[in-house]
Parts: sequence; structure tokens; C-alpha cells
Amino acid sequence: MPRMLLLILTLVFLLARPVGAQDIQWRDDYKAARKEAAETGKALLLDFGTESCVFCRKLDATTFRDPAVVKRLGERFIAVKLDGHAERKLTAALEVTAYPTIIVATADGKVVGRHTGYLDATQMLELLDKAPAMAKQPVASKPEEKRRVPESVGASLEALYPKIAAALNRGD
Repeated sequence: MPRMLLLILTLVFLLARPVGAQDIQWRDDYKAARKEAAETGKALLLDFGTESCVFCRKLDATTFRDPAVVKRLGERFIAVKLDGHAERKLTAALEVTAYPTIIVATADGKVVGRHTGYLDATQMLELLDKAPAMAKQPVASKPEEKRRVPESVGASLEALYPKIAAALNRGD
């Protein structure tokens, strides 16, 4: 009986998706995604999570299924899903300390947006829309990001890129 119930629930979930619904084309190779971003002129969206992260699963099941979020990511971003436990060096270089953490970066790896914790679709769209504009502003004129960027990261965003580049070039 429990197997039958599980089968029925699985079928209901699969059939409940709208016809023609698209999924995000996730990449799992940061280096290849950076190269693709440089070639296409798109920004990077890095989604750091873990298998045991409840809010990571909620983000995948809700926010990353929202049609507006899927469309925006497909049009403007190279989306990269990274396991925080497997990608320890990149996680450390970007100072990811909790999951989920969403990082928006330019094609050359400059971090321009960041959020730790769950985001609903409206909040995600706000982050996606705001981050590219932030990349075009001089660093000194960027408004404070009190809600989203922890103080320890805000002062060192510019300093992180050389560390990441060095770690990736060494093949870490």
C-alpha cells in the first residue's frame, strides 16, 4: 500500500507541471560555465547547496520552477548548481558559510550580488534584476546591501576574484 501511494503521489506531482514548462539548464562545472558566460556575454548565477539542505530543496521545488524565474535565468544567466561539500575550495574562496547561497557574478567572475537563505520567486527576480546593474556602477557609488550581503563579505568582494582565479588555475 505505501508503494502504491508513493507511486500515485509521484505521478500527480509529475503531471501537475504545466504543459510546455521549461526547466533551468543547470551546469555543474564552474570553469566551463565561466567560459560559456564569457562567450555568450551572460552573467553567472551560482547556486550553492547540499543534499541535506531543506531550504535548497524548497528553492528547487518552488522558486526555480517559477516560469518568470526560469525565463529570466535562461535569457540572461548561465546557471551553475554547486554542492557546497564537493566544491570545498570554491565554497571557501567565495566565503559561503550557509546554504542555500545564491551568488550572481559577471562573466569574468566579479561578484555583483549575493543572498544566503531561501528566496521566493519575487525576491529572486529582484536579485537577478538588480545584480547586473550593480556591476556597471563604480564600486564607491554602490548602495549598501544591508539585507543581502553579510558585512564580512561586503568589504572583500573585490578581493575574492584573484583568490578564486588562482585556485581554479591550480586545478584545486
